[in-house]
Amino acid sequence: MTRFKGLWAVLSEVEDPDLRSDLTLLATAIQVHFPDRGAKERSLIEFMAIRFQWPATRTRRRLDSLVDLGVLRCSRDLADHWTKAYEVLDRPHVPSVLAVEMGA
Repeated sequence: MTRFKGLWAVLSEVEDPDLRSDLTLLATAIQVHFPDRGAKERSLIEFMAIRFQWPATRTRRRLDSLVDLGVLRCSRDLADHWTKAYEVLDRPHVPSVLAVEMGA
């Protein structure tokens, strides 16, 4: 049976140290500065630009990487359906094939 990995275990498996550092910084910023709600993409881009001088493209690429790793959940805002909102997952998403095998 597969063990589910936590947030930091997933991030520790990233090979490139610079990318791992960026992903960890971004995930931590979301947890600390946007704890109660999903963080909107525009707010994250502005925060990272002001605080760490990151360009918007760098922040967007890092957000996409965190979604691909299963660390973040990306959803669309219901009001305009264009705005992306990100939320840090305590446990990474379980793929549907694995969930079916486990009987969930």
